[in-house]
Amino acid sequence: MISLKVAHTDSVWSVAFSPNGQLLASCSLDRTIRIWDVSNGNCLHILVGHSDRIGCVRFSPNGSQIASASEDQTVKLWDVNSGECLKTLQYQQRMWSVAFSPDGKSIASGCMNNTIQIWDVQSSECLQTLVGHTGWVLSVSFSHDSHQLISGSSDQTIKVWDVNSGQSLYNLRQHKNWVWSVALSSNHHAIASASEDEAIHLWNKETGEWEATLQAQRPYEGTNITDVTGLTNAQEAALRALGAVEILK
Repeated sequence: MISLKVAHTDSVWSVAFSPNGQLLASCSLDRTIRIWDVSNGNCLHILVGHSDRIGCVRFSPNGSQIASASEDQTVKLWDVNSGECLKTLQYQQRMWSVAFSPDGKSIASGCMNNTIQIWDVQSSECLQTLVGHTGWVLSVSFSHDSHQLISGSSDQTIKVWDVNSGQSLYNLRQHKNWVWSVALSSNHHAIASASEDEAIHLWNKETGEWEATLQAQRPYEGTNITDVTGLTNAQEAALRALGAVEILK
């Protein structure tokens, strides 16, 4: 049983396991990060320093640090063992998402001004600003070789970027609402994207081609309502939400 004295006091937005699976980091609207011992549920550290809501936490590849992205316009790096804030990366926009590169040398942060920053972990320098999304960048994830970055946005698209050049390689369009999360498969060939449209899409990372959709069948999925008459606007909207379609002639 977790003590209420260490539990978060507001909504929890992000969780991440350490590389060895022994620790769990969580962040919350209560502006704190907590590090938990998975084996017994004990809270080892409460990390305090952000002045606004924290949207994302991620462990470094070696498990020694945690990165957190906040609406206070910063990404903070924390020492896992001591709970000390090691560095603060400042950008003049609210941060929503963060990711370490697999080589541990870089951090990507997604912002509410539709851009992505690539930071050098050692120097804290912003090396690149990736511009191309037209909505908030809600999720970022590096490729296994750290050379590419995948991002999901409220503009309903996923982008694959070349980290060195800052150029967008692919613009993946299939979702009909905000893309909240992106992930790369363990074999590095597939991208998964999750959206508020209730769908998960799978993409070929090398070609950018859409390959499959994982989605529960809705009651009127594919039902043709082209010639149906007598429906109110509200009824028609409800049928569309349940999967009905109009086929243009």
